[in-house]
Amino acid sequence: MRKPVALILIVLLSLSMLHIHRVSASEIKYASITGISLPLGGSVQLGPYTVKFTDASLTWDSVYLTVEGPDGQMSAVLKVGGSLAYPSSDPTKMLLNVSVLWIRSDTKSVLLTISSPLTKLYSDKAIPVGTEFSLPSGFPPIKIKLVSTSDTDATFTVTMPYGATYTLEIPKGESRSISYKLDEIHTYVNYLSIEVLNTTKNSGAVINLYVPRVASTTLKITTPGETNPENPITPVVKTTLLYDDIIYVGERLPVKYNGTTYYFKLLSVIPDMARVEVYTANETYANYTLEAGDVPKAVPGTPFLVAISKTQPDYKRAVLKVYGPIEAQVIPILRSAKVVANITAVPKKVLLGQDIVLSIGVENLGRGDAYKLNVAAPIPNGFQLVSMTKSWQINNLPAFTKLPMLVYVLRPTKVGKFDIGKVLVTYYDDQSLETGKMKTVYSAPLTDIEVYAVPKLSLNALAYNGTWSNYVTAKVNDTITLALTLQASKGDPAYEFIKNATLILSYPKSLKGQSVINLGTIRAGETKTVKVPLRVMDENLSLVKATLRYLDPLGNQHELSFGTVATINSVPPEVVVKTVKVWPKPEELPAYINQTLANVDNATPIAEQILDVVSPYVPKKSNPWKPLAVIFIIVTLVLAGVSYNYWRELEALKEKVLRKKQRRPGGLPKKEEEESEIELL
Repeated sequence: MRKPVALILIVLLSLSMLHIHRVSASEIKYASITGISLPLGGSVQLGPYTVKFTDASLTWDSVYLTVEGPDGQMSAVLKVGGSLAYPSSDPTKMLLNVSVLWIRSDTKSVLLTISSPLTKLYSDKAIPVGTEFSLPSGFPPIKIKLVSTSDTDATFTVTMPYGATYTLEIPKGESRSISYKLDEIHTYVNYLSIEVLNTTKNSGAVINLYVPRVASTTLKITTPGETNPENPITPVVKTTLLYDDIIYVGERLPVKYNGTTYYFKLLSVIPDMARVEVYTANETYANYTLEAGDVPKAVPGTPFLVAISKTQPDYKRAVLKVYGPIEAQVIPILRSAKVVANITAVPKKVLLGQDIVLSIGVENLGRGDAYKLNVAAPIPNGFQLVSMTKSWQINNLPAFTKLPMLVYVLRPTKVGKFDIGKVLVTYYDDQSLETGKMKTVYSAPLTDIEVYAVPKLSLNALAYNGTWSNYVTAKVNDTITLALTLQASKGDPAYEFIKNATLILSYPKSLKGQSVINLGTIRAGETKTVKVPLRVMDENLSLVKATLRYLDPLGNQHELSFGTVATINSVPPEVVVKTVKVWPKPEELPAYINQTLANVDNATPIAEQILDVVSPYVPKKSNPWKPLAVIFIIVTLVLAGVSYNYWRELEALKEKVLRKKQRRPGGLPKKEEEESEIELL
């Protein structure tokens, strides 16, 4: 059993002695110290952190480890292969990771590896060829020099504080790491990692430089009962994280402890570095230049430790971490928020009935957070809300942040030029929470919103060919005058109009005239009349159709068809003879009956029918002779008519004979028979 163990130890020690590691940038994630052997009750101290082997199970298949440091104390029971992350397993917050390689029951010891995540010390650092620089204060005085560059790689020399010098040839896009020798046995593997981002031949290189988050190079292993008068083990003071938040340049964080107020003031901040001063009213205790992500530094003469975890030079602030006794009291820094708002509209010119999209921006330009914000959108008269909301509530708006755009939609209900108004924002900040007074701010007003409309348009057409009408008759080669009147309904002429109006007339081939008529701009309440001569070219029933093309006030093109506006009939009239039966008037009826019966050869049947028709209308009397008298009158009328008719035919015959006699002058003497006939007639 001892031989395999010895072999493993030899391998681990050999690995720890390798100082240059060739790996890609993505593979270097941790720096580690391997082969730390602790007996039961022993401990190892790396900077301000102590790992203790406190206890083991009865079967020695698991051990109880404790890690103490500025972030408090953590313990865990681990088996072989198990690990304890301090102070958190979150990779962004982890400082140390303690792993158990094996557990030996015969020697009652444990073999550990302590790892620390790498953090970026320099980012995109440009180095000219021949330049040598050292790590900042607080790190071991390691010197790095760029010896030469090509288009594909860069060559560095790294000189360690203990005199060793290493040469690194690093291709572009790759990394090389250097280990730090802690003592004769232990090495901090991957302590320094250089990543080459870009190179220029014989000019320089751009690099990223990585170091462990716990960059201390002081390693001390203590066994039970061991003492060192020159370097006594200083027990780790149990502290807690008192403050882990933003502090701005010029601000000071008050911390009270044992009746004394200590102030932690941020003096300046640059990328990855900040300067912090710690003092009281009577004494200054420290003035540190702190690296972002570096281990906390103890403040001499005080129970406090201080560190910077992040810097933000653009906002002149850093994230300050203060550790101290749990009894210490941090007095909050009261900061003011500075909330500003603005409102914009798209578009600012619309037609009546179209929607306007309004966007509200809210931003906090102050150092303090804003709480319980209420944003109210303006809705002026003449507009209606189309969207669902007109106000918003936001619980928290941190410093130097802005909200996503708040959007709502309005629809105008009348024309004109309008001011939408101001956005109202109410909120609290640290100061107003103390006083209980809410703060109110307004945006600049949104003005000059213009709403236009197109008036209602109507077209009246009359043709003239002796008279005015929308239907006229004409002959071929006649010239007809067509008068067209375009009228816009009443309204606001400044915001209700059309422009570039053009009237398009269409005719059949039987008419000839102007087809395109420019009318220009027509405003509400305005009327324009144009006259167009039309020449009749052929016989036809010609329909004149009109279409209006125009631009609305915003320049959009429209077309309005009026259909047929006039009819020109050039077809000659056709004579149609139609017999129409004409009836006599009531007062003419007796004379008409008399004349009719007189012209009939046998009028008796007709007279009887007439008698049947008129008898119901004649009042009945007791005189029995009345019907006989009526009949007598009718018969008399009939006989008179017959006599009149006979007389008229006799007269016509005489005229005929006389005409024949006149056509034979100087002729032969008439025969006696002819003379007798004439006499008889």
